[in-house]
Amino acid sequence: MEATQNTSRNLVGPVVQAGTFADAVVEAVREDNPNKEVQVRSRASYVRIEVEGECLLRRKTVQEKLGRPFQLSELELNMPSFVGQIESGQEEMRFYFDRTL
Repeated sequence: MEATQNTSRNLVGPVVQAGTFADAVVEAVREDNPNKEVQVRSRASYVRIEVEGECLLRRKTVQEKLGRPFQLSELELNMPSFVGQIESGQEEMRFYFDRTL
């Protein structure tokens, strides 16, 4: 994983416990948000994943990256925090801001 510096105040996305699960989520976020820069800041026990304005995460993509069945509720168990507002359904999770800075 690469670390980049936060240069925007409109970054949104999940904060996930570090490990192989977080690696799969990072890959899924990159795939689900084409043409957007995905910033990843790795800390000792967690990984902060941020995208400008809106971050989509699809269940199917995470499942493909993990190589096993996956439900979005599992993400919630491994996500101690997130940045922005959140909408969650059975097939995708969306992190966003109603208002941008």
